[in-house]
Amino acid sequence: MTAMTIDPTIAVGIIAATTALTGYLISNAATRRAERARRYAEALDVVERYRQLPYTFYRLHDGTPETRTRLAEMLGETQKSLSFHRRWLTLESAEIGAAYDNLVDKVRERNSEFRKDALSRPVPATDVDIEAGYIYLFDDRAERLACIRLMRKNLALLRNLL
Repeated sequence: MTAMTIDPTIAVGIIAATTALTGYLISNAATRRAERARRYAEALDVVERYRQLPYTFYRLHDGTPETRTRLAEMLGETQKSLSFHRRWLTLESAEIGAAYDNLVDKVRERNSEFRKDALSRPVPATDVDIEAGYIYLFDDRAERLACIRLMRKNLALLRNLL
C-alpha cells in the first residue's frame, strides 16, 4: 500500500473552505438565535402588557367615550398580539407554544375581572391616586418560569447549529 499525498495547495484550500464554512454556520446560528431570543422577549412583553391592563385601565379611565374607545382599542391590540404570539410560538415549537398558552390562560383567568374592578374604582383625582400598588395578582409565576425555561432550552447554541 502506498501512502497518498495531498498537494499542499489543495490541503490549504480544504482547510480554508472548512474554516469559512464553519464560520458561516456559527455566524448564521448566532443570528438565528438572536432573532429567536428577540421574538421570545416580544412574546413575553405582550403577556406583561396584558397583565398590566387593569392598572392601565384604572389610571386612564375617566368615563368619556374617547377614553372607552382608547381602552377598547388597547385591549383589542393586546389580545391580537397575544393570538399572534400563540400561533408563532406553536409553529416554532409545540412544547413552547403549549407553555405560552398555559401562561396566557393563567393571566386570562382573572384579567377581565381585574379590568372590571379597575373601571369600577373612582377616577384618580390626584397624582398619588394613580399609584394603585399591586392589587391585581395573577399567581402566574410557575407558568412564566416554565415558559422561559423552554425558551432558554430552545436557544441553546448547539440546537441552533442544526
